Amino acid sequence: MQESFTRTWLLGLVLAGMMASCDQETVEEPAFLHIPSLGLVPEPGAVWGNTSSKVTTAWVEVDGINLGAHHLPATLPILMDQEGPKEIRLYPGININGISSFRGIYPFYTDYVTTTTLKRGVTTTVPLGNNPKVLSYDFSGLGGNLVVAPLENFESVGQRMVATLQSDTSWILTSDPLLRFPAPSAETNVYSGMAILDTGLSRFEVHSMDRYVLPKLSANVYVELDYLCSVPISVGVIAYRPGQILQMPTATLNPTKTWNHAYINLVTEVSGVPDASDFRIYLGSIKLANGKLDTVLVDNIRLVYRP
Repeated sequence: MQESFTRTWLLGLVLAGMMASCDQETVEEPAFLHIPSLGLVPEPGAVWGNTSSKVTTAWVEVDGINLGAHHLPATLPILMDQEGPKEIRLYPGININGISSFRGIYPFYTDYVTTTTLKRGVTTTVPLGNNPKVLSYDFSGLGGNLVVAPLENFESVGQRMVATLQSDTSWILTSDPLLRFPAPSAETNVYSGMAILDTGLSRFEVHSMDRYVLPKLSANVYVELDYLCSVPISVGVIAYRPGQILQMPTATLNPTKTWNHAYINLVTEVSGVPDASDFRIYLGSIKLANGKLDTVLVDNIRLVYRP
């Protein structure tokens, strides 16, 4: 009994000493880094039109240390050995297929690198100049040869996405400021495409006039678009195989009350048909049985891939 009491007493002394030692250590206060929203740099004359985008997330590195993904805007603590200039690298992230819980780094935008001084206890905003538009399409990145093909922006003569045989309605152009896509600051947008679904007009479906030879072997192939709709919109591909045509949906975008920008990754459907010679891109909607008129508004449809 005496031996057990002695061991307990000694263990208590050791633990008390360790706690006292911990209490004497000083914990350095972190610096704080604020990351505002990120967008595309305007590129006048670009074939794909204006710089609509939706960067929701940033993967953050400070002096090469990965600090994970953060929903924008974000303010995060930075622990550091010493104050001073730090290299900040931001990898822009998106909601893949319009799903907020399915996020990833967009492989076709540049990352943003800058240097700023961090001080303990001080919140420092990532320097972006006078505008958060600091990103661009990455034409010189890994693999090079980036293609940003304008499927439809409704600003040119004629239409590049046309009604399919299954559709009983097609585009009309709208320049109504209350309906058309609101162009980013300092940019213009005259028209958006609109489809009306009502009694006798129950199905809307269009596909690209052009057929595209797209990369397979799990290569990323994205469709970007802006949309405002009262019914769901399906986005997918039409694959041309020897002796067979396959139409495959990729994602369905839910109705929205404001304009939204979506990134649809076609990798599964394109790579899943290795013997397809080429592909068309399609969009479609079906009238809801709600007893009222439904509308589909779309703009700035782009196909982005590395051949």
